[in-house]
Amino acid sequence: MLELEHASFPVHIRDREAIQAIAVLKAIGCVEAEISPPLDLCSSFEDYECAVVREITPVGRTELAAEYG
Repeated sequence: MLELEHASFPVHIRDREAIQAIAVLKAIGCVEAEISPPLDLCSSFEDYECAVVREITPVGRTELAAEYG
C-alpha cells in the first residue's frame, strides 16, 4: 500500500502477485478497487488479469499513518 500512497489514481495493476495484494487490501477495507474478472473464491489468482485501484480509504490512510508515521 505504501507504493500507492503517492500514486495518481486510478492505478492499473497487471502483476498477479500485486493483484493478490490488492485483493487482500480491498477485503480489509484499505482500498477501493475493482479486480477483473470479478473476485471468485473458486478461482486462483492466476486467473486475474487486472486490478484498478480507485483510492486508499480512510481506513487505509490510518493504517499507513500507524505503520509509517
